[in-house]
This record gives sequence, structure tokens and C-alpha cells, in this order.
Amino acid sequence: MKKIPDTIRKNLKNNWSVTILLLVAFVLHIFAFCEMGYNYNLDSDDISYINNGITFFNTGQITMHGVISAQIMPGMTFLISFFCLIFGTGELLMYALKFFWIFMGLCSILVLYKIIKIYANQYAATFGCVFFLSVDYLWMDNIILTETPFILTFLLLVYHSLKLAIDKKTKDYIMIIVWYIICLFIRPNIALYPIFLFIYLILCKYDIKRLIKQGLIAGVILLLVLAPWIYRNYKVFNKFIPLTYGTGNPLLLGTYQGYGYPSDEELDYKTNVDDKMSDEMKLYLYGEPTEKEYLKKYYSLEYDGMKAKYRMSEWWKRDKGSMLKTYLFLKPVELVYSNFYWDEILNIDNDTLALFRKIEILMFIFFSIFLLINKLRVKEWLFLMLVYASQIALYSYTFAFSRYAITLFFIRYIVIGWGIYYLSRKIKKWSGKNESISNNTCV
Repeated sequence: MKKIPDTIRKNLKNNWSVTILLLVAFVLHIFAFCEMGYNYNLDSDDISYINNGITFFNTGQITMHGVISAQIMPGMTFLISFFCLIFGTGELLMYALKFFWIFMGLCSILVLYKIIKIYANQYAATFGCVFFLSVDYLWMDNIILTETPFILTFLLLVYHSLKLAIDKKTKDYIMIIVWYIICLFIRPNIALYPIFLFIYLILCKYDIKRLIKQGLIAGVILLLVLAPWIYRNYKVFNKFIPLTYGTGNPLLLGTYQGYGYPSDEELDYKTNVDDKMSDEMKLYLYGEPTEKEYLKKYYSLEYDGMKAKYRMSEWWKRDKGSMLKTYLFLKPVELVYSNFYWDEILNIDNDTLALFRKIEILMFIFFSIFLLINKLRVKEWLFLMLVYASQIALYSYTFAFSRYAITLFFIRYIVIGWGIYYLSRKIKKWSGKNESISNNTCV
């Protein structure tokens, strides 16, 4: 029998706790898959994504909900069409996609572990990863939605960002560009991320000339990658659409959240929305267009955006207090607490999950205060909070939805993992025991 190579043996020894956690996570994901079945779906966006991929594989057209579209970025379409190339478009495709989504969920655990372990030991890093065993992740990783791949690519983006601040290696710079572009092609809300990375690297005394040079190169690469998508959108819709046009509907839905918003009966949509539509919009929404029928969906979402802005302006005029409380407090709180878990699996109900989430949030708050008071990982904490707050603000402005919220929770897990580690060091110091601190070039 061959001996296990020394490198593998050493890695297992240094990371045995996360290895066990990954095995447990794999078993739980398989249990969830067996309970839900290969054909489980929400009959919503998940089915649309699969159909988009199949349509692109068969025709080369990028669609959403059955029509030519730029409502979403094409990342999911490209990914699923690639699976169609290998597994066809039948039952085998569903099995392949489900297992790949589970695989990405497991990879997210491993990447989160590596992020926490940059400034902690394996035990604290593994503890931070335990939250990925929550039943909502097990359920979500068995549904073909953007959340699972977005979380993984987002984690990889954060990992290489932190590594760049420490090691300043070209490899990490290149990987930041790669993962940022992939993230962007899955969900465009990541667009503002480079701003906060730039601030973080400056705080970490990254060479400013090098940073500007690398930023300009990355910007050019991004434009080159986006150019075909922008050109396609202009050719198809005769509009400049750099990313997507799909914000009108969530923006409108968001005006019905919270309290104090004006009711439809109180508002004059005809004068303030309908009469302001262009002739072309009216033709596609109310007439019988002779060409480009897919523009009906485009103008429908544009109409939603016009209606949303009218509702928001009226809400502000009538009740500033309730609007401010809704957008600055109620929606953010919803995005912090809400659970994306619509069906019960493994005999775990929403009440149990909600208790689990409250405990996790309390731990996040406690360890955030602990790190700040003790001036530990302050710049890293600030970087993560800027990223987190920007996403919360973006979703609060539009529609506070549990699907959006779950993609951000891992930021809290990082803070908890670091907090556990530094608290344990404090306790050891108080008890007379000490442990060498992790490599730290950016306190």
C-alpha cells in the first residue's frame, strides 16, 4: 500500500478540522438532495435560468423568461449552456447542475476557511465555517439560482483582495480581475467593489503608483470584456446598456415595503406616468408592434421604473419620516435578519433557523465590538463593512429580499472567525499562555 505523500499528510494535519466539516457538509447536502429530488425547483427564476442556458445552446440567443433580454447578466446562461454541451438538455443535465451547485457550496466553505485562516488558526477558521451548515444553504445549493455561484466567486474575490494587501503578488492581482469579472457576469450589484478595495489597499499602504497603474490596466481589461455585451445590447435594444436593464421591477416592489407608502388609489398614474411615456413605449405596451416584440418586456420594466420613481417622489412629499425609516432602517434590518428558506427540509423549520440566525448576528456584533476595542484587524473589518454596507444600501434602495440577503452573510462569518481567534489569544494571555500571532502586515 502506497504511503500518503508528506505534503498531503501535512495539509491534512494542519487542516483536519475543516476536512471533517467538509465531509459533514457533503453528507448533509446529499441528504437534502435526496429529500428534494433532482427535479425540485421553485418554478421561478431557477427554471428561467435553465431554459436560458438551453436556448443559448440551441440558438445562440440570450433570453430571460422566454424573450430576448438584457434583464440579467449572461454568466448563468453561459455556464448552463456549457453543461448542455457536455450533458445534453435532458434529465442528465439536471443531475449535473445539481451536483455542481452542491460542489460550489462545498467550495464556498473551503474558501471561507482560507479567508479566516489568513489571520487565524484552523480551529477559529473552522468555527466560522460552521454557519455554512445552516439548512438554508443546504436548501439553496440544491436550486439552480445565481446565489450559490455568486457566493463562491464573491468569496474568492475577497480572499485574493486580502492576500494582495499582504503579499502584493501579481498572482492575486490577476485573480482579483478574473473573479471580479465572473462575479459581475453573474450579478451586476458587485460593480462598486473596486472602490472599497482601492480604499482598503491605500489604508494598507499599498504603493499608490502601482495601485493606479494596476487599476487602469484592470479597467481596460474590464471594458474589453464588457464591450461585446454592450455592443450586443445596443444592437438589439438600440440603447446603451452596460450591464442590465432589470432594476425597474425590484425598484417598484421596494416602494411597497415598510409603512407609510402611498396606496395606488391615492396616486394619479395616468398624468404622472402614462402620459409621459414615449410613443414607442406606448406602442409596445398597448399597441401591436410589427417587429422586435421582445422590446415589450424591456419597456414593461422601464414602465415599472417610471412608476417606482413617481411613487417614491410622492412618498417623500407626503411622509418623509416613514420613507426614511423604511429605507434607512426597516429594509436594512430585513436584509440582515431574513432567511431564504421557502420549504422545510430535514425537519428543520423556519423558527429554528431564525433562532440560529439571531445567535449568529449577536456573535457578529459582539466580535465586531471586540475587534474594534482591541484595535485588531480594524482595516480588514472596515473593508468588509464597507462592502457589506454598500450591498445592503443597494438592495435597500430597490427591494429588500431574502434571496439577496443570503449572499452577504459570509462577511459576518469572517468577522466571527477572526473574533474567536483573537479572543482565545486574549484568554491564553490572561492565563499565562501565549501563541504567536498570524502573519500581519496590515494591522
